[in-house]
This record gives sequence, C-alpha cells and structure tokens, in this order.
Amino acid sequence: MKNLSTLFGKDNLDEIVFSNRNKAYGAYVLRNEYSNQLTKALFVGVTFFASLSIIPLIISAFETKVIIPTDDFSGRKIMVINEPNVVKPENAVAPTKVKTVASEVVTPVRVVKKDKPAPTEDDKKGAALSSETSDGPETTLTVAPPAIKVGPPVVAPPYTPPVKVDDPDKLINQNEADVAADFKGGINAFREKVAQNFDTESIDKTGMVSGVITFVVERDGSISNLKVTGSSSDFNSEAERTVKAIKTKWTPAQLKGKPVRSSFRMPISMKIE
Repeated sequence: MKNLSTLFGKDNLDEIVFSNRNKAYGAYVLRNEYSNQLTKALFVGVTFFASLSIIPLIISAFETKVIIPTDDFSGRKIMVINEPNVVKPENAVAPTKVKTVASEVVTPVRVVKKDKPAPTEDDKKGAALSSETSDGPETTLTVAPPAIKVGPPVVAPPYTPPVKVDDPDKLINQNEADVAADFKGGINAFREKVAQNFDTESIDKTGMVSGVITFVVERDGSISNLKVTGSSSDFNSEAERTVKAIKTKWTPAQLKGKPVRSSFRMPISMKIE
C-alpha cells in the first residue's frame, strides 16, 4: 500500500487530515512550517560546525613565528686573550731567622732516655726558646713564636628549650583533672550536711525553691569563691551561709600526681512548706 503523501502530496494530505476541522489550531501550522524549520536548522548546524573548523586556521595565520638563525660559525676567527702577567712584589720581607735553643720538655717515663745533649749556657745566651737548636743572630726574645695549630671546629650544643613550669594557682574544671575533688563520705554526705543545717524559716516563700551552688576547692581542701544563684535571694543567702558553716575540708583534685585548684558546681532544691 502506497503512502498517501505520494498520492496526494504533502499539502493535499494536510488539507485532507484537517478537513472540517479548526485549522487555527497549532498542529496545522506546525505541519505546514515543518519543512521550512527543518531546512533552517540544517543550515544553522552546518554553518556552526564549519565555523569551528575554520577558527584554528585563522588563529594560526595570526601567530608570530620565531625564526632561529642557524650559524655554523664557519670562516670566523677566534681571538685568544692572554692573561696579564702578575708581577710579584720585589720588596717582600722574608721572616727573620734568629738563634734558637731547644727547650727541655720533661715527660715522666719509667726509663729515662737522653738522645740529645742538653744545651749549654753558651747555647742559651742570646737565643730564643724553640723546639730545636739552630744558629743565627742573637736576639732578646725569650720564647720563639709558637706554632698555631688549627683544631676541629667547635660545634655548639643543640638548643634545649626551657622546661615549662605549670602554674600552681591555675584553676581547672573537674573534668580536666586526673582525680576529681571529693568530700569525705561522698557528694551525698555533703548534700546531707547542707540539708541538716539549712534554716527554712528564714525564707519568705513556700513551694519548691532551687538554686545552683558554685565554689572552688583549693589545694589544701578549703573552699573559696562561694556563690549561689537562684530565683529567691533569701534562699541564696541561706544556702551560702549553710555551706560556709561546714568545716569539713574536701580532698583536692589531682593533676599529674599533684593537688590543683578545681571548680565545683552543685544544683540544690528544697520544698518550703
């Protein structure tokens, strides 16, 4: 069966399909303009890819080529420049040779051997001390200039940073200590002492009252920087008085085997009737 488009043509086929229908609908317009849009898209695609292939040729045409000259240096003369003669100074002063006499260096040994005769008084007269005896003009020097020996370089010892000393008065948190501060009998014993000595009649309020007690346990077990925070000032004052009345010392916290200052925090609440 042949395609209807070959029998009737594209335009006729569109007319048949959209016969007795609303041709203002977009599908009719799209079908009529389909071939034109396809031709335009093909032309734009070909133009785009052709531009991409031409761009490298245009760039290479504008590049500046560096031409490196090749020269084998043939036919050129090489000039040799002689170094100037160094003239040695004629007035160089040679070291003065003087009369010397060997000094006797006595080294304690088990058997004394004397290979060389000792210098006489005449040999010592007008002679400078040296490692050997030699002739020369007499001099007033008593000792010949010693030979300078160059020893190995002195290497400075490596730098050792000073040992950092921990501040004994540093305040740490209970969680930072190796061993936390503790009350005799435990924290519950401390709470019981606070509850036993607490005077509820001094508080002008009924119901549940709460606050937070904070203080520092010193290295000797005493407490300092006592502070109570809460909604009732009467409750705060009485709690502070009660804690100060407890004379039992704490066991201080320890860090690296030494007692340290540590902060302590304990919430407290009571029901006032």
